[in-house]
Amino acid sequence: MSEKPMNDDGPMAQDDVEKAPLESKVEQVSDVPAPSRAVAPLPVYRHPSHQTSYDYVDRTAGNPEKRRGLRLAVFVLAGIAIALGFAYGAWVVRTPVWSEGGSGGSKGAGVAEASVGDAYGGASQAATPVTIDICMVGDVLLHPSVYNSGLQADGTYNFSHLFANVSDEVSACDLALVDQETILGGTALGLSGYPVFNGPQEVGDAEVEAGFDVVLRATNHTMDKGYDGIHSELEFWRTAHPEVAVVGCTDPQVEEPDADRPIYVYEKDGFRVAVLNYTYGLNGYEDPKGAVAILDEASVREDCKLARESADIVVVCPHWGTENVTGPDEEQQRWAKIFLECGVDIVFGNHPHVMGPVEVMTGGDGHAMVCYWSVGNFISGMDAPQNMIGGMARVTLERDATGACRVASYGMKPLVTHINPANETTYFLADYTDELAATSKFPSVTPDWAQELCADVLGSAYNREKSELLVTR
Repeated sequence: MSEKPMNDDGPMAQDDVEKAPLESKVEQVSDVPAPSRAVAPLPVYRHPSHQTSYDYVDRTAGNPEKRRGLRLAVFVLAGIAIALGFAYGAWVVRTPVWSEGGSGGSKGAGVAEASVGDAYGGASQAATPVTIDICMVGDVLLHPSVYNSGLQADGTYNFSHLFANVSDEVSACDLALVDQETILGGTALGLSGYPVFNGPQEVGDAEVEAGFDVVLRATNHTMDKGYDGIHSELEFWRTAHPEVAVVGCTDPQVEEPDADRPIYVYEKDGFRVAVLNYTYGLNGYEDPKGAVAILDEASVREDCKLARESADIVVVCPHWGTENVTGPDEEQQRWAKIFLECGVDIVFGNHPHVMGPVEVMTGGDGHAMVCYWSVGNFISGMDAPQNMIGGMARVTLERDATGACRVASYGMKPLVTHINPANETTYFLADYTDELAATSKFPSVTPDWAQELCADVLGSAYNREKSELLVTR
């Protein structure tokens, strides 16, 4: 099945999209029985405080004066050693990682440098409590109706309107992820919709302007324009927005391709989060150079192991599932168990184009993983009311004073894609009104209808008054 729009403005014939009924009353939060584990239980992911203990043997038993003299000598020597240690540390490491304040670490691609504490074989000596707020939105599907909405009178493109109603919340997050479903090969390669997509690169400019830090590029449409499309998009990100991390594919046309597909790690005050991205397939296109990250079990396990060694929290963003079906299929469930066995902490799923439930899965070793089966679409030209409802996943991570790292809360804020002749954009459901719905291409997608769908999919923990799912752990 593919992402066909109903009445799009493209040159291709538009067939009806196969529709699957929404599943009813999918439970939002469930503790899944511990799956059988194929690997040894992983250790607790915790940075201990930097402590060293010493065992002394009192060799002057029976002589109080000698004991007091020895204790005094030991205290003096210990004081000198501590003073020398601080002096040496100040000389070798003039600016430790945790002294940089709350602005966070680099958001560039690649493995973040180890903290000073790790250089000594442990965590930071002063494990300051730190929180990291992550948000993620789903598929940005550039049907012709979407990319034509950004065409200006002078022939240029501007897509700020797509993200205008959510940008404040996106930019407030420490780490914001967007699934760029279709390739941004640019106008030079020819813009096109279903079934071979290619969009203008100005969409990427708007994503950066909105505050997104990570672009997910492993999807079933990544190879729609071949390696030329991948090269054109990655060259755009490298030159126009080098501060943005693009994960899930590499450029086989550069002189020194990233052969090992480095793990992206975001760091804030020594608290590190790794992000991985994979797709189930490429719509039948060949990828002999391995440019796109595919869901291959051996590769996934190896990547997760490296991510686990490089970061405190591991996030996986799989492009998986059955289109227009809210609940997980058997393949999704199989992969979720693999991610759980690998010690993954959070799964942000994409591809079904409808919102799915959120579950907490627990492994045999007690490790818990928050799984978003599907966050749905962010923007598209698709043809069904349920395709208009997506979500912004929100997760707060916490490292406490002892160095223990965990998911402190997780939630979903539903989104509504609004399409009319004058505007194509996305609103938070909390801000969507009956008046807006009346002007939409889908007037049946009223706030009440959307609330019913969200309550049905997200379960009893969904708060209709606040238009939000929020679970504090």
